[in-house]
Amino acid sequence: MTVAAVAMVIASLGLATPASAAVPDGHNSLGLAKPASAAVPDGHNCWWIRPDNPPYKLDAKTVHYGVSVQCDGPVRSVDFTVELLYHGLVGGPGQTVNGRTEVFRDMPANIILFGLGVTNPGTLCESGYYSGRATATVHYLSGTPEYITRETGSQPVSLSCPPPDIPIPIPTPSPSASVTVTNPGAQSNLKLDAVALQMQATGGSGSYTWSATGLPPGLAIDPSSGWITGTLSNIGSYTVTVTAVGGGQGSTTFTWSVRKESSCQRC
Repeated sequence: MTVAAVAMVIASLGLATPASAAVPDGHNSLGLAKPASAAVPDGHNCWWIRPDNPPYKLDAKTVHYGVSVQCDGPVRSVDFTVELLYHGLVGGPGQTVNGRTEVFRDMPANIILFGLGVTNPGTLCESGYYSGRATATVHYLSGTPEYITRETGSQPVSLSCPPPDIPIPIPTPSPSASVTVTNPGAQSNLKLDAVALQMQATGGSGSYTWSATGLPPGLAIDPSSGWITGTLSNIGSYTVTVTAVGGGQGSTTFTWSVRKESSCQRC
C-alpha cells in the first residue's frame, strides 16, 4: 500500500495525517518519538507519532484525544486502547471520562501505521484539565520479540467548556380542583307538597353554578344558590342528578319518591 493509502487509513480514524511516511532512523522532523535501538539484529520496534499531543476541542462541547503508533515491519495484530482523562479545575488525579479499544487483525503486510481516537460526549464537557493515554500491544508476524507493548500519555491541558444546557421546564397545567357534592339521601314526599332542599358542595374555587336532571315535575334548582324548590305535581319515583361547577366539577345522584296520600281526594 502506498503512503497515500496509509494516510487515508489514518484520516478515516479521525486523526491528523502526516505529510510523509517516517522511517525510524533517528530523524524527528515530523515530531516522531525516536525509537530505541533493537536489542538484537532482527528485533522489532514501535514508536508513537507525536506522543505528547494533548487533547483538544472538536467543538464547544466535545473534547477529543487521538494518537498513532508506527512499527518497523508487518504485524499480525495490534490491540489499541485510548483513554480521555479529566483532572478537574485544579489538575488533580485524572479520571477516565471515555475510552475506546480496537483490535486490528489480518492487516496487509505494508500497513505499519495505526491510529485511534476517542471523543467524550458533548454533555460531559466540563471546564478543567484533560489528558490522554494510550496502550498498543503489537503482535509481529516474525522476528524477536514477537510481542511489543508501548504506552504513552500527554500532559494535562486546560480547556474551557460552556455551562451545561439547562432544560427549560414545560409548565404542567394544574389539574382542576375536585368538587364534591353532598348527597342529601333518598327523598320522599307527598303529591302537592311544597319542597325546599338546599344542595351543598365542597372543594373547587369560587362560587358554584348548579344544575339538575331528573327532578320530579314541579321542581327546579336555582343555578346560583343550589336551592331545589317547587310543588310536587306528579306521583312517581325519580332519579335526580345534581351537578356543581366552580374551579372543578362534581355531581351526586339520589332518588326522589312522590306518593299519594290516602286521605287526599284530589290525588
